[in-house]
Amino acid sequence: MTGDSEDALIWATIAAMAVVTWLTRIGGYWLMRLVPQGGSVKRGLDHLPGALVAAILAPIALDGGWAAPVAILAAMAIGRADLSAIFAVFGAVGVVALLRLVI
Repeated sequence: MTGDSEDALIWATIAAMAVVTWLTRIGGYWLMRLVPQGGSVKRGLDHLPGALVAAILAPIALDGGWAAPVAILAAMAIGRADLSAIFAVFGAVGVVALLRLVI
């Protein structure tokens, strides 16, 4: 059983982490206010979502076995069919589940 001082330390740690998280989120908005939003900065920001998706999916595709790249391709195909993103996610999960069940 923890004592009162340990409970207070736990709550103080949680509060400190919340404040740091909030400061890092707000800090990005504050810093970008100081950056001129033209030319190469705008082009870089326009390409940022695609780069983030690639950075998230690359390790999954490389470490997830052969079913993961197939599921990513299925999600891309469903997304290209102008269906909702949620359908793409469910389709990819279904493909992985089916491939791992069959083979």
